[in-house]
Amino acid sequence: MKKLFTLCQLTILLISVDAFSQESPSPFLAKFLIEGGLEYGGDEILKIFFTNGEDQVMRAGQGGTIAVGGQFEFSEIDKLLVRTTIGFKYNTTAAENANIRLTRIPLTLVPYWKINNNFRLGVGITSHQGVKFKGDGFVSDIQFKSTIGPRVEFGYKWFALTYTAINYKTPLEETFSASSVGLSLSAALPERR
Repeated sequence: MKKLFTLCQLTILLISVDAFSQESPSPFLAKFLIEGGLEYGGDEILKIFFTNGEDQVMRAGQGGTIAVGGQFEFSEIDKLLVRTTIGFKYNTTAAENANIRLTRIPLTLVPYWKINNNFRLGVGITSHQGVKFKGDGFVSDIQFKSTIGPRVEFGYKWFALTYTAINYKTPLEETFSASSVGLSLSAALPERR
């Protein structure tokens, strides 16, 4: 009986909160954001030569990214939305006998102007944390520091073309451009208001 009474109280509370929220609209709407993408560019970090005569260049800006975060829309400014994410960016080589890789944790904050319901243009900032190059015993490991740089996106529905302009620095102050262009896919949930 006590559990039933508690359940009834909780139901009444949820109904009253829902009714109150319908009467006074929230100044902003928050949605869960998931994003994935592929990027290419930046300076050469390493060139690997394979036994079959082929080679592969690993660049500072290339890799695949998966990220989660939030999307915020504002009731007073219909054309504005803001996205912020934290992700994991990974790049490796095709070598079968080595796990040479470059990993980093991108943090982004991008305000967008909604051109219409389908198109958006965003200009924000990004920084990569924990930038680590692992040579797997074939070359030396390096831990880089990332600068903060601009990120520009032009999106259509779930897709976006991206450009990021940042640099990585080694402990010896050698600088590598990690700037990249890419294609991303994202979804903000729930889809409807």
